[in-house]
Amino acid sequence: MKQNLQTEEVDHLSSAEEGNSHSSNSINRAMAKGAVWMILARFGDRGIGLVSTIVLVRLLAPADFGLVAMAMSLIAVCELLGQVGLDIALIQNPSATRRHYDTAWTFALILAATTALLLLLIAVPATQFYGEPRLLPVLLSLAAGSFISGFENVGVVAFRKQMRFDKEFQFILGKKLAGFVVTVPLAILLRNYWALIAGIVVGRIASVCLSYYVQEYRPRWSLEARHELFHFSKWLVISNLVTVINSRAADFILGKLAGAHALGVFNVSYEVSNLPTSELIAPINRAVFPGYIHKSGDRGSLKRSYLDVIGIIAVFGIPAGVGIAGTAGWIVPLLLGPLWADATPLVAILAFYGVLAAMKTNAYYVYLAVGKPYIATCLGIVQIALLLFSLTVLSMKYGAIGAAYAYLLSQAIFTPISFAVLFKVLALTLSDLVSVMWRPIVSAIVMFFLIRLISQLFPIEAETTIAIFIGFVIATVSGFVMYATCLGVLWLASGKPLSVESRILEGVRSTKIWSRIAVLQP
Repeated sequence: MKQNLQTEEVDHLSSAEEGNSHSSNSINRAMAKGAVWMILARFGDRGIGLVSTIVLVRLLAPADFGLVAMAMSLIAVCELLGQVGLDIALIQNPSATRRHYDTAWTFALILAATTALLLLLIAVPATQFYGEPRLLPVLLSLAAGSFISGFENVGVVAFRKQMRFDKEFQFILGKKLAGFVVTVPLAILLRNYWALIAGIVVGRIASVCLSYYVQEYRPRWSLEARHELFHFSKWLVISNLVTVINSRAADFILGKLAGAHALGVFNVSYEVSNLPTSELIAPINRAVFPGYIHKSGDRGSLKRSYLDVIGIIAVFGIPAGVGIAGTAGWIVPLLLGPLWADATPLVAILAFYGVLAAMKTNAYYVYLAVGKPYIATCLGIVQIALLLFSLTVLSMKYGAIGAAYAYLLSQAIFTPISFAVLFKVLALTLSDLVSVMWRPIVSAIVMFFLIRLISQLFPIEAETTIAIFIGFVIATVSGFVMYATCLGVLWLASGKPLSVESRILEGVRSTKIWSRIAVLQP
């Protein structure tokens, strides 16, 4: 299970880079294999998280989730000090040696200590800002967790650099399980927000311990490569700030304007609605980034790889998000229970937001791969400006549902802007993008209307849990069959182009099940 990187200079931390010997095909295979591992890791991680959420929402009140969201928003802002993108800089640098890794680890430790100190300093003012006295001990506890996380072994970055995502799979799943086995039993015992806090802190401790177990590399104190690392990372600092503000804006604005209950409903709705899109897309993005770096010198090859990846994202991400929007009326009572009825419209709205967000996330890794992180940063600033304005206006007037519409509206405006910039960087055309996205979009629209029709036949009101479950299963299965059928018909009508659909069909034909079926045919 362990990966040995204990060499003097770690010149071969990325064996995949030696001599630039990888062919385009081998890189593509490594990207595909990595995407599978990262999807499995994400499914495992979020599957555990989903089970945890289903249990916790029945044990804890919405206000408990809102309180923790307030604390985590402050943690996220303070931890920006440590999110300077040093891991990305190590992956992007083809000649990174031990001094680069040691410098990254040293800065991570220094910044974690600074973060913890900052949290201690703002704990009292933050408690007064939110008017929540319970927030003070929560922040003090999480400050300790932030400090501990600084000791994580930087050597695990090499798993991504080498495209050894099987190792990262073990690492991700192990630390998630550690938090789960603490949070759920404590929630049953305590029935309050301290179960969530304990799970977060234990998860961070587990992350540090596991990082040294799975990776034998042992970092040393050093600042020797600070100038080289920060030359690339300076833009990522601003980009990370924008990302955190984008993800935590509702915690500050909605939490201040509408209180812990509304914020709790919004955050859980966001989590549920974006599960399918984020859990499919994030691991794909994480896996293909090293491959993009290998191809960054050949823009034509990089362009083709991007179109392949965005095609995969469209085929799986669009129906996942649209399906959540269509089945929100069943999902909320089944997963969250009667206390969360207000979440139903929020889940539907935020699911559409998730689809739009998923379609543009991969571009961020293109900009990093070609050494232009400033583009991602500037675009992030535009996006957050749109969000903050709409979020403030709509939350003030409509509360949690206004916040949901603000996310959807700002993303709908920003997505075309994002693609317009990407077109210039990769010399893409609108027809290139449409060619890989139109079939999933049309198929998802047909699927959505079918699900809405089924919802008229199986109304939610006054139904038992069993009846709701039956309606959900019928809608989900019917929607999936309709989407797959429509996608296949459109692919055939388009002349069977070489695309995601053709690769899926090739994969099905290569399975043993298909071979057995073929034998039975006359």
